[in-house]
Amino acid sequence: MKRGNNNKDSVVKIDSSLLTKIDQFIQEEENRLKFVNKKQFIDLAVYDFLKKLKKGVLK
Repeated sequence: MKRGNNNKDSVVKIDSSLLTKIDQFIQEEENRLKFVNKKQFIDLAVYDFLKKLKKGVLK
């Protein structure tokens, strides 16, 4: 199996209790339009987290 940087989507295992919390968050009325599905939510959350890390907001 080849590892490294590629532009294809990857499969990542997520803790089931965390996934349940994500599902519940997305189902809330105010979040339904902003987050279409779990993948979109996780992509945006990771992107925002990395951006904050880079800026030094998180340590």
